Formats: sequence, structure tokens, C-alpha cells
Amino acid sequence: MAAEFPAAAVRFEILSPPAADLPPRAGLFVDRDGVLVAEVEYLHRIADLCLLDGAASIIAAANAAAVAAVEVSNQSGIARGMYDWPAYDAVEAELDRRLANGGAALDARVACGAHPDFTPGWSASDAHWRKPGPGMLTLAADRLRLDLGRSWMVGDLASDVAAARTAGLAGCVHVATGHGAEHRAAALDLQSPGFAVLAARDLTEARDLLAARGLFAGRAPR
Repeated sequence: MAAEFPAAAVRFEILSPPAADLPPRAGLFVDRDGVLVAEVEYLHRIADLCLLDGAASIIAAANAAAVAAVEVSNQSGIARGMYDWPAYDAVEAELDRRLANGGAALDARVACGAHPDFTPGWSASDAHWRKPGPGMLTLAADRLRLDLGRSWMVGDLASDVAAARTAGLAGCVHVATGHGAEHRAAALDLQSPGFAVLAARDLTEARDLLAARGLFAGRAPR
């Protein structure tokens, strides 16, 4: 059972609850900024939201295969006082709308608004929830009944890769969008026995790499 999350620092939302009799399934964890959407420093305005090419396609592939699609993001702008959770929620609502236009839908989202330099009383518990900590991934796995050993992450930062490895995922696809180019070497260095790190240019290539690994081989129940 995942640890209870601190409501003031972590926002968790299930958008598509799993069926009660659904066996453990794989998950596709995807970072938001620089991966699903164009990198904007401390994105909090709908006017600055730009869905990246391939975003709807990779989420739709997960949807079609009954793989849970989970957005997982650090949101330090909350701790910095640059915006609040309602602003975050507004951006997420628009992101959902644009994904829906592409025939795709997230199953859940998790965000951590804590930061070691801006959260009073920062502790190991806070570090657990903020990537590279595994807390957001294990929380989603617990609530959605996911098999982490069959699940994958897609991210642009080395911290995304580290969170996936610590959480026990099968691997992570590191994309060159966002801050990916500057994090590529550090991301690849995190590969280890039983944990694969694949390099991709963008989400379209990430989707194809994951399809080749069999992540999207299943079919959603009718």
C-alpha cells in the first residue's frame, strides 16, 4: 500500500477508475512539461500551453491497449508561489480537452508542488514525492492496481528516469524534447540490469519503441 500523500503538496486525480475486477495491468507514466507539452518555464497559463506532436498518439495507443496512461509532474512553481493549484487545474483541464480532440485520455495525473528550496520543513518525506523520488508513481500504481514491473516512463529529465528506476518500472524512454538533449548522457547512465533506458527523439519515436517492446500489445476490454 502506498503511503498517504500530503494533500497540500501533492495533487492526485483519477480520471478513469479501473473496473473492480480488472487484473493488474501495465502503466504508461508520462512527464508533462517538455514531454506532453512544450517546455515553458513554470507553465500556468492556458495561453502558453502547446501540446507536442505525438502526445495524443502515444496516449491513445495506451488507451487502446488497456494500459493506464498517467501524467506525473513536478510543479515547483506551486512551492515558489508563482501560481496555485487552481491555475494548475485550469491548464490540466485544457490539456485534457486537447488530448480528447486527438482521441486520447489520461487515466490519472499526479503532481508534486514541493521543492527543497521553497518548502518549509523540507524532509525525506517530501523528497519521496518529488521526482526523482518514486512516490507519485507508486501512489498511482497502488490506486490504479498497476504492475510496475511491466510499466514504462517517458520523460526528458534524468530525474524522470531515476524515479522510474526507483519505483521498479521496466524502463524509461528518454526523449530529446524539452530539456532532454542536456540530460541525455545522465539519463542513459541510469540504465541497469532489469531496467532499460531507451533514447528517442520525440513522443512518436517513443511510442514506436514501446510498441516494439510489447507495451501496447493488449486490447482494451469492450
